[in-house]
Order: sequence, then structure tokens, then C-alpha cells
Amino acid sequence: MTKAKLSASFSDVLLGPGKDGQFPETKEGIPVSSLKPKQKQLVLKAIHPWVANVDDATAKRLMKTYERELNQTYVGYSGGTGLDSQGDYVRIDGPGVWIEFVCQGGVVFRDQIHYHTVYRDHTRDYGSEFTFS
Repeated sequence: MTKAKLSASFSDVLLGPGKDGQFPETKEGIPVSSLKPKQKQLVLKAIHPWVANVDDATAKRLMKTYERELNQTYVGYSGGTGLDSQGDYVRIDGPGVWIEFVCQGGVVFRDQIHYHTVYRDHTRDYGSEFTFS
């Protein structure tokens, strides 16, 4: 688990509004290629809810692409792994897929966790041509 721990802490997503194409140059966390087959399937299951927001045919193509790219994908976290405390953060970063999930404190209700998440794609992001390889 310590291999997946990121060195920085996060209070928000890195690639939110106005941050189109500003992906970090270096991937951090644990390479999915070092995980066991069942763990790799969990990474794909974690990606799916964000991809499922598009039509079924596009989602299927995206998932096939992300599955092909899985061994070049990294998973990292900061804070805790419970995703229930301010500063808990998870990132999935592949050749294509980019997902961030962060827990913020008191944004809407003072004593409750507020979740921010973003799904982007290094090569097919909504701000560029939406094509598939």
C-alpha cells in the first residue's frame, strides 16, 4: 500500500475547471502492472462508473481501450484510504484515463465531507477531438 501513497496532499482535484490538458508529466503511485489479476479487475471496476456516463457504445470502446492500457496505468492516493476524511484523495492515471476523487471538508455543510471528482482523458478529453484508437 505504501507504494501507492503520493508524496503530496490534496484539497481539490488537479484537473478541474480551467485546467484542460494540464496533466502532470510524471505518473505517480503504484503501477497497475504490479498488481494481481483480481486487483487489476478492481481498477477497471473503479474506472467504469465515470465512463458509464456516456452512451453504451462509447463506454464499451473506452473501457476496452482502458483495459488495453491497464499495465501502463497508475493508482495513487493521499490522506487515508477510507475516502471519508478531509484530504483523502485517489487518482487513476493511465495513457488515456485520468480520474481524481478528493474529500473536502465543509464546502456545502460545515461538518460534512464534500466530494469532488473529475474524469478526463489524456488523448480524448472533451476539450479536444473525441476519437478512439
